[in-house]
Amino acid sequence: MTDTISDVLSPRDESRLELSSRARTVAERAAALVPIAVDPEPGDLITQAAQLRALAEELLGAAVVAERERGLSADQIRECAGTQNWRGIVLSWVHDGRRNRSGRSGSALAENLDAWAARDAPGTSRPVTDGLDAVRFPGTAQYEAHHRDRVAGLHAALAEALQGRGEAWEELNALTDEDAGVDHPVTVRAVAACRTLASVYRDLALAEPGFAEEYQGEASMFTDAADRFAEHGPFA
Repeated sequence: MTDTISDVLSPRDESRLELSSRARTVAERAAALVPIAVDPEPGDLITQAAQLRALAEELLGAAVVAERERGLSADQIRECAGTQNWRGIVLSWVHDGRRNRSGRSGSALAENLDAWAARDAPGTSRPVTDGLDAVRFPGTAQYEAHHRDRVAGLHAALAEALQGRGEAWEELNALTDEDAGVDHPVTVRAVAACRTLASVYRDLALAEPGFAEEYQGEASMFTDAADRFAEHGPFA
């Protein structure tokens, strides 16, 4: 085993690093509340606890993503995490490239987390890194790089389609109800933007079947929006 790991990690590894990183943040912020501050500002304790709860909600979202990357179905996620619609959180992860949000490569983040976690795991120098697929199954690195390259074009198309949709929505917001008829150029562009997004999401559902439910849900939503705009206009 080498001392370093590939910078091209699987989405599953990246999701576990994202979860690990957020867990460290929650642990550090929770630990900061343990010492009793003398005469804190009124409401300060509630504010800190509320901020910690928000971080814990983000941690739960990261756990949902990690479980989806491990193969748990959307229905199983709802059984474990409640009936909240988790699709937006999963899609946000997809839109971010299925990589951790620390701004570091996976290998660098793993090394950083190792140093933090090793304090509570005597005798284990790499409690985070050694749990990654890239270390447990080193031969997968080439496959992961190939798979990311294979779907890179679709994700680039998705980013472009999302930008087009955002621009169309800005133009729609500048219109009045009277202006925004079905034949208005802005309405036509909005319809086209929705249909493009629906098409890309359908292609992604085939290319990345693990997230087919989320992708198909978005495809259906944008198809319905396009049909509604084309028939009734955006403000019907």
